[in-house]
Amino acid sequence: MHVPVWGTSGRYIRLPSLVLAAVILGVSVVGMRTGEFRGSGMYDLRALALGLLRVDDPAVLVVVLVATLLVCGWAERVMGGVRMLFAFVGGGLIASVVGVLVGELESTVLTALPLNSEPTGGANPVAALLVVAMAASCFTDALWRRRIRLLGALVAVTLFLYAASAGDLYAVVALPVGIALGRLTGGARSTSGVQRSSHHETRVLLAALTTVVAVGPVIATVWGTGAGLLSAYGWLSYGPLVLAGGTVCVPGSFAVPCPDGAAYDELQPNAGWIAAIPLAVLLVAAWGVLRGRRSALWIAIGMNILLCGGMTYVFVASEPDTLALFAQVQGVDAAFVWQTLVGLVVGAMVPLGVAVTLFLCRRAVPVSSTRRAENIFVCTIVVAAAGVSLATLAGSLSLSGDFTPRPSVGEIVGDLPMRLLPPSLIPAAAVTYVPESAAAQALWYLPSLIFWAVCAGGAFRLMVTPQAVRGADDRARADEMVRRGCSSLGFMATWPGNLYWFCADADAAIAYRVHGRVAVTLGGAFGADRNDPRIGHAFVEFCGRNGWTPVFYSVDQSFAEALAPLQWQRVRVADEATMDPQSWTPAGKKRQDVRTATNRAQREEVHAQWITWNELSVVDRLQIRAISEAWVADKTIPEMGFTLGSVDEAADPATRLMLARDATGHIVAVTTWIPIFGAEGLSGYALDVMRRRHDAMNGVMEFLIGSAVDVTREEGCTVLSLSGSPLAPHREQQVAALPALDRLLEMLSGLLEPAYGFRSLANFKKKFQPDFSPLWMVYPDAVQLPGIALALLRCYVPGLSLTQAARVAARARTSST
Repeated sequence: MHVPVWGTSGRYIRLPSLVLAAVILGVSVVGMRTGEFRGSGMYDLRALALGLLRVDDPAVLVVVLVATLLVCGWAERVMGGVRMLFAFVGGGLIASVVGVLVGELESTVLTALPLNSEPTGGANPVAALLVVAMAASCFTDALWRRRIRLLGALVAVTLFLYAASAGDLYAVVALPVGIALGRLTGGARSTSGVQRSSHHETRVLLAALTTVVAVGPVIATVWGTGAGLLSAYGWLSYGPLVLAGGTVCVPGSFAVPCPDGAAYDELQPNAGWIAAIPLAVLLVAAWGVLRGRRSALWIAIGMNILLCGGMTYVFVASEPDTLALFAQVQGVDAAFVWQTLVGLVVGAMVPLGVAVTLFLCRRAVPVSSTRRAENIFVCTIVVAAAGVSLATLAGSLSLSGDFTPRPSVGEIVGDLPMRLLPPSLIPAAAVTYVPESAAAQALWYLPSLIFWAVCAGGAFRLMVTPQAVRGADDRARADEMVRRGCSSLGFMATWPGNLYWFCADADAAIAYRVHGRVAVTLGGAFGADRNDPRIGHAFVEFCGRNGWTPVFYSVDQSFAEALAPLQWQRVRVADEATMDPQSWTPAGKKRQDVRTATNRAQREEVHAQWITWNELSVVDRLQIRAISEAWVADKTIPEMGFTLGSVDEAADPATRLMLARDATGHIVAVTTWIPIFGAEGLSGYALDVMRRRHDAMNGVMEFLIGSAVDVTREEGCTVLSLSGSPLAPHREQQVAALPALDRLLEMLSGLLEPAYGFRSLANFKKKFQPDFSPLWMVYPDAVQLPGIALALLRCYVPGLSLTQAARVAARARTSST
C-alpha cells in the first residue's frame, strides 16, 4: 500500500514511513504536554527506545517529520519497508548503546580531550534517520552510495566537532552502524579502490569541504556546547568582558587582568559576530571553486593558512592561568584548560589539512583569471587596508581620551594592523588599551567589518565577472569564427582549456594546447578561410618563434593535404564516421540492430527528446549528472578531456541533447551533439557524449542515434557525424607490420581501452554503416615521438601525475625504437 505524493512524478511515500512519522508525532506531542516517555536514565532500555521517537522542541519536530517522510520513503524504495524499519529501530538502539559506552569511555579515560557533552537519554530520531540513510546507501549504485555517505559524514562530523552536543555523538556512531546493517541485510559492499570523480564532482566535494570550514565556527558559536574538538572557534567570536562597574575590559577571547585590576563580571557576545565576516570570504571562495575558478582556490588556500596560523599563535600565546580565569568566568570545570589547548592544536591542523587537500586537487579547478583581474583584486585589498587604517588612525587620535588607558600616538600607529582583525580575534596579549565610550567602541569594531566586507565583495567580483577569466576575449572571438566554418571537431575549440592563434592575413584560427615544448592542435583551422593553405604554415612559424614543436592532431584529409609542402610525417589516428540524414535509413540487414532498438523502445514506452541544457529542469539536470558521474566512477583513470567532452560542455546553448526517457519520464540515457558550421551556417551535428544508466534497455544508444538522424533530417541538416574514436582507426595490417608511430598509438590505445573502450566504440559505430574518412596527426620528426606521446596524454588527462607520465613516456620510447 502506498500514498501518492503531489509533484513527485510517480514517487511514493509508503505506509511504513507514514506510520513511523505518525508514531514520532504522537510520542513527541504526548511527551511535550505530559512529560511522559522519558525513562529513568541512559541505561533504561525503555528510555533508549522511546528516545528514537521523541522530539522535545515543536520547531525541530516539524523538521524531523519532514526528514522522516523523505529519508524513510526513499529508503523503502531502495531496500524495502522491513529493512527500513529494522534499520530505524534496531540500528537506532545499537547506536544508543554504542554511544553510551563511548560516552563512558570519554568521561573516564579521555578527560583531557574536548569531544562532546556527556551523552544521556539515548539516540534521537536524527541519529536513527542517519542509520537508515547509511543502510539504504548499500542498496544504491557507487555514485549515490558515495554521495549519501559523504553528505551524512560531513553533517554528522561537522556537528560533532564544532557543536559537540550529546546527540551529535550518536549521529557519528550512526554512520558505521548504518553501513554495517546495510551490508548484513543484503546490501552491496564498497569496492576497495577509490571511486573516480568527474572534475565537476571533485569541485563539488572541494567546495563542500571549504564550506564546512567557513560554517563550522558559526555552528560552534550559535549551537556549540564548548565541549568539542573544534569548539575553540566558538570562543573566538565572543565580544568584550564587562566589569562589575560597567567598564569594558578586554575585547578578546582570552582574558588578561584589566588595567585597574578589577574583577570580571560576565562575557557578552555583543558585536562578536563580526568575527564571522572573514568566513564570508571562504564562502565566496567555495562558490568560486564550484565554478572552477582557480583564483577562488588560492583564496580558499590562503584563508585556511591564515586560520591555521591564527590558531597556532593563540595556542602559543595562551597561558594556562589565563584560561583558568576565563573558565571561572564561564562557570566551567578545570578540565577546560587542557581541553582548550588540545582544541587549539586540532583547530590549527584542520584548516591546514584542508589547504593541502585543495592544493593537491587544484587540477580539477582549471579556470584561471586574467592578470588584470587578479591585480584589481589585490589592489582592492591593499586600498581597503590603507583606507581603513588611515580612517582608524584619524579616529583614534581624535578619540584617544575615550580609551583606557589613554594610548600614545606610537601605540595607536603600532596597533593599526590589528584593527584589520575582528576585535574578538585579537590575541589578548596584544591589547594595551580598551574602548569605553560608544564612539570608541564603534571605532573598535567598524574598521574590521568594513575591511572584510570589501574583501568578500572583491572576491565575489573576481568570481562573477566574465572578463576576469583568462582568455575570455579570445574565446569569444573564436566562438564567432567557428560559426563561419569549422570541421566536426571545430566547435570543441570553444571549450575551456584551449589557447588560440589567430591568422593575421585571413579569417581563420587554430585552437591548441601546450605541454612541455609541444603545441598540439585541436583539429585543423576554423573560420571562413579555414581551407587556405597558408594557415598551417603560418602556425608553424608562430610555434617556431615560441620554441614549440607543432603537432596537428585529428585534422581532416583536406587540411592534411594542405600541409603536404612541409614534407612532414603523418599517421592516421582515427576514422570519422559520418552520415547524410537526408538519405540515411535504418533499412538493410547490417542495420538490423538499429531497427530492433527502435521497436523495443516503442514496446517499453521509451521516447526520445531533442532539447538544450537551458530548457531542462533542475531535476533533469541532476539526473543527467548522476548518470555521468556513475559512468566516471566506474573508470580506472581520471576523466578525460581535449577531444572528449563531458556534461559540463553540454551547457553551451548551441549544443543539443538527445535524451531517452522511460514511461515515468525519468532520463535513462543521454547523448550530446555539438554543431558543425559551413559557409551557409549550421550544416549538421557531431556526436560528443554518450551516457546511459546501468539499467537502461539494451540498444538505447542505437535508438537515440537513430532518433537524432530523424530530427536533423527535419531540420534540413546535411551531415551527422558520429565523430572519430580517438586512437582507434581501422587498420588492415598486423600491428607488428606497422611503422613505429602506428605501433606507439596502438600501445596508447591499448592502455586506455580498459577504461574508455575506444576500439569498442569504433566497432559500435559500424552498426550504422556510415562513411568513414581518416583523421590524421601531422608531426615534424619521429625523434620527437616520446615527447609527442606524453603531450597527447597530458591533453587527454590533464591530471596525469608526473610519475604516471614518466612511466608512459618510457614505454613510448621503447615502442618507437
